Amino acid sequence: MKRKSVFTMFLVVMLVTSFFLSVSAAPVGSSSPRLNRDGPNGPARVEDDGGTAEVGVEWITDWPGTADDRANWYYSANYFYNDLLSRGWIGRFNWGNTNAWERDFKPAGGPYGGNGDIDTVDLALIGTHGTTAYDPRWHKNLSAVYFSSNNDDWFLSPGEAYRYYGTNDLEWLAFDSCSVLRDDSMWYWHETFNGLHLMLGFANTMYVVYPGDGGVWADQMRYKGWWHPAKTVTQAWFSAVSNQQPHGVLARVLAEELNNYNDYIWGEGYVSPDYANNGGYWYWDHWSGTPDPLQLTAAAPISLPVYTVLTRTVDMTYTARIGHVFGLTDTNNIHQDGSTFYMVDAPFPSPTSTLQSNAVVTSTKLLQVDMASGGYSFQNLGELWTKPEMNRILPSDGGQAESAALNFLRKNGEGLPGGYYGNNIVPTPTVQIEGATTGLLTTTVIAASTPTSPTNYAIDYARALDIGGGQQLSIVGPGSRLNVYLGDNSQVIGLQGGSRSVAQAMVNLGVQSTMAVTVPIKTAGQAWADFIANPHIALAQPPAANLYITETKPLPTLAYYEQASAINQTELIPVWVFVADLYTSTATSQVQVQSTQAVTALVASDVNIYVPASAAAVAVPQATIVSPAPGTTVMPGQSLILTGTVSGGQAPLTFQWSSSVDGALGTGPTLTIPGLHSDVHNSNPQPNIIYLLVTDANGQQSTATVNVTVFLQLYLPVIVKE
Repeated sequence: MKRKSVFTMFLVVMLVTSFFLSVSAAPVGSSSPRLNRDGPNGPARVEDDGGTAEVGVEWITDWPGTADDRANWYYSANYFYNDLLSRGWIGRFNWGNTNAWERDFKPAGGPYGGNGDIDTVDLALIGTHGTTAYDPRWHKNLSAVYFSSNNDDWFLSPGEAYRYYGTNDLEWLAFDSCSVLRDDSMWYWHETFNGLHLMLGFANTMYVVYPGDGGVWADQMRYKGWWHPAKTVTQAWFSAVSNQQPHGVLARVLAEELNNYNDYIWGEGYVSPDYANNGGYWYWDHWSGTPDPLQLTAAAPISLPVYTVLTRTVDMTYTARIGHVFGLTDTNNIHQDGSTFYMVDAPFPSPTSTLQSNAVVTSTKLLQVDMASGGYSFQNLGELWTKPEMNRILPSDGGQAESAALNFLRKNGEGLPGGYYGNNIVPTPTVQIEGATTGLLTTTVIAASTPTSPTNYAIDYARALDIGGGQQLSIVGPGSRLNVYLGDNSQVIGLQGGSRSVAQAMVNLGVQSTMAVTVPIKTAGQAWADFIANPHIALAQPPAANLYITETKPLPTLAYYEQASAINQTELIPVWVFVADLYTSTATSQVQVQSTQAVTALVASDVNIYVPASAAAVAVPQATIVSPAPGTTVMPGQSLILTGTVSGGQAPLTFQWSSSVDGALGTGPTLTIPGLHSDVHNSNPQPNIIYLLVTDANGQQSTATVNVTVFLQLYLPVIVKE
């Protein structure tokens, strides 16, 4: 009887244990647990298999003990990952926060540690902060990628992955991070190539904006139907940056050989061979921009007019009118997909089903129109940001390019909403020449060389609004731009525009009497103090820093902010525009330095920071998660009530819930979910991060997070003793 009692107790313990300890696979498209991840049969131990298209992402939104959190990297990486999975790609890993490890980006058995996981996929993206760190191979400070866990250490520098990327499988790698590919470091990052085709990133500051660069990049790279062709990897990256990023962001793509720039991703078109690293490389820059905002010419006003966005009827007729400007005349070639209208000159053929396709695209012209605003993007895919080896006849200089662009706008202004602003256009556009540029074969001098194959001119306009007293304020933000791209024989091969039509809000005072509606404005000093207290209030999240030093030239100025064209917006947002240098202090325990002093590193210079200027109480939404409480623990399958609130913001407000492990959860201020999955790291439960994203009527957003620990479920075998 005693033996039977002990055995019964053992069974009870096992059943209780199985209830509290569960290892269950995370759903597709969510953050992956890292249990046994470094073993021979771990989730990342699938290398080049001769054709299977594989993707992996890592992202960081939380740096414990700091104010560096940037939730939109979670969205950027996961939208990217899920989009490719919907195309049939295999997801090898999706690791976030403390599950995103520096060792994943270094070769297994190398001198600096590493497990080689990044080279087990064809296409990878990481969203995190860029920084500066001491490189142990090159014995100097270089750009680096910043992690939130010490595995193997906090910073990935290029020397730690020397001649590694592409050894097994990796073709394309993107750093959705500030300044990783900056001028003084890009040669060293090229030295990580060993069969890698393209490395994509930024030469200067990038902004962490919703939904992030990743989702747009993935969408642009794949074929969705005759109306939505695949773009090359480079075309799609530059398109995503232009769509998402505000003024002054410099996207950069490194290539081993010029031919790599003709790459599509697997299954969408041509893929170039793996080339050996010979010390030389190519880089191609794209400026996402508008002219600098106008400076104040008098004392800053204490109030500003309210400009409301006029509703446009965005339909097939609207789309056809814009398409006609670019020679698109067949309305049968218009298609609505979700919130976007597409128009092409002829249906695009589907790429072949083989992963290494050489499908010939006979149609080249694509127009996309966002229903939320009527903003549009036209691209000649056979010309814009492609074929860098082709010689072109371009305008002889920037002045001729500007003249040709302005003539086009004047001629076609009536057909292009927001295409020509008359007296409201900022008088001096930004003119850039673009094209692939040869990199240097030595490290003695790191400097740009003369472009050898320019592909196009980019002419960037902006508009301004008259607020009275002879003062004009610029409209800034990704939705404000008017970019004209001139190619061979000065033809317009691309145009992004369609800034929202606006009007001053007026209040009726009686019979034939009205008055303009105004909003009180903070002083520059008040706005800056509010930003320092809470950097998350900035529109378009700048890089995180411990120290922000504002420039005195240019001085802070006022402007109106316009969201990206795919985002709903009812009013332009008054902002103070500050230009600042950003620094971070890095403890010596986290980075190898040749000094016992902490390093004050320049994160980014001349960064535009857009701080809401309205003094109204509802100017900025601030989201809060009421329940669950921080540190909540739940059992597998246990239902959970999510409750959020928000202060400020313009109604209506939307609430969107998601999980770092389970993906999208639902919408609304209160939501009941049936259960969450565990996040596992070295067999220990890690927090499942719940995200609440609140968006107001002007597209302003606020994110709140809370950590929930889900117990593991470990099913132990029942041992029956006779």
